[in-house]
Amino acid sequence: MRISKKILSVMLPVIIVAGSVAISVILVMAKPEPEKKPVVEIARHIRAVVAHAGRVALTVKTQGTVEAKQAIELVPQVSGQVVYVSEKFVAGGLFRKGEVILRLDSRDYQYAVTSTAARVIESQQILVRERAEAALARQEWEELGQGVASDLTLRKPQLADAEAKLAAAEANLRVAQLSLERTEIRAPFNGLLTTKNVDFGQFISVGTNVGKLYSTDILEVRLPMSSKDLSQFDIAGLQSGKARLEVTLTGRFADQTSQWKGKIVRTEGLINTKTRIMYVVAQLRGNQLLSVDGKLPISIGQFVAAEVEGRVYDTVFELPRAVLRQGNQVLVVDQDNKLLTRMVKVVESNRDYVVISTGLEEGDIVNKSQLAVDVDGLLVKYDLGSGEQS
Repeated sequence: MRISKKILSVMLPVIIVAGSVAISVILVMAKPEPEKKPVVEIARHIRAVVAHAGRVALTVKTQGTVEAKQAIELVPQVSGQVVYVSEKFVAGGLFRKGEVILRLDSRDYQYAVTSTAARVIESQQILVRERAEAALARQEWEELGQGVASDLTLRKPQLADAEAKLAAAEANLRVAQLSLERTEIRAPFNGLLTTKNVDFGQFISVGTNVGKLYSTDILEVRLPMSSKDLSQFDIAGLQSGKARLEVTLTGRFADQTSQWKGKIVRTEGLINTKTRIMYVVAQLRGNQLLSVDGKLPISIGQFVAAEVEGRVYDTVFELPRAVLRQGNQVLVVDQDNKLLTRMVKVVESNRDYVVISTGLEEGDIVNKSQLAVDVDGLLVKYDLGSGEQS
């Protein structure tokens, strides 16, 4: 049977394509299968730290300026000319309690004391005479009178008048003596004079600002505390005055860094509505006014850094700040040297360290290297910082 040329021209390309496909399949199937090699996981090198539980006493760091607990303006209560000025009456002068700072001309006040003292003696004599006359009047009435004697007959009003005049004269004498005493302006406490506004020979009147005196017996430092800072203290005990906290103040003065020990004695009780800050007050008195080495006194107006003792935790982990990741998480190396994310409870943190109460176990290896976000299951080898590696 003869195949027509037309049919052959159609079938020939199909036969050629089919043959080519068949040859390709045969070649692929005949190709040797490549050898399979095991995948090797490369361990990532990290820095780590061993978690050890221990006792941690937290401190709160803040700062403030030293101030006097008492600061007053010296003003006279009487007027007069300044006739005496202490040699210490200069800015920076130190006065002991009761020491004379200024003395005013006292002659007018001495005359007043003499005059009122004479009136007292005169009133005393009148009172003696009135008592004698009242006694005589009562005796005469008892001998000659009938019925009930009137107060006037017994001279009771005259006696009361004499007693009242004596009391008034004695009061005037005390006022005159008090005015005389006030011609001497004395230091009401141990203090430092910071300003001097008058001098010898000047006439001053009542209420004149003579100078400003700062107490040197008790110094205070106002220390700002945030809500987080205050959580480290027994704030209720501090506000009620039952709790006293130790504070260490550090300052640099006269090209020398010194430390002073004091106590937090109270809070100021109010929270600033803008900054949400509450101030606590550190106080120093007696030997506390000298530095720890006993050489340098703390100075009013000095700027100091403060470390206040906070809560004490018996079993917590204090680790470098670098171990903490976002969301209070840490990365722990498991027994297969792979990283595992742990949620932890942080009771304190700053730029240097964190204190963790729960979420870790004794001896855990904790990563402190900066890694990507999702690294759970990553194989690692770690350096503990002492040459020990795994």
